Amino acid sequence: MQPWNSIEKDNDKKPIDNNAKRAKKNEMREANRQAGKRQYSKETNHL
Repeated sequence: MQPWNSIEKDNDKKPIDNNAKRAKKNEMREANRQAGKRQYSKETNHL
């Protein structure tokens, strides 16, 4: 039995999870940006 392995495994679990979550969020943000959602500009577009 190797106790250091189980400790390492538990520590590795969370950052990978968060990384996957962040990647998914970035993918959705990029998809929305390309679809033209949530456009923001300081200049007003109306004349």
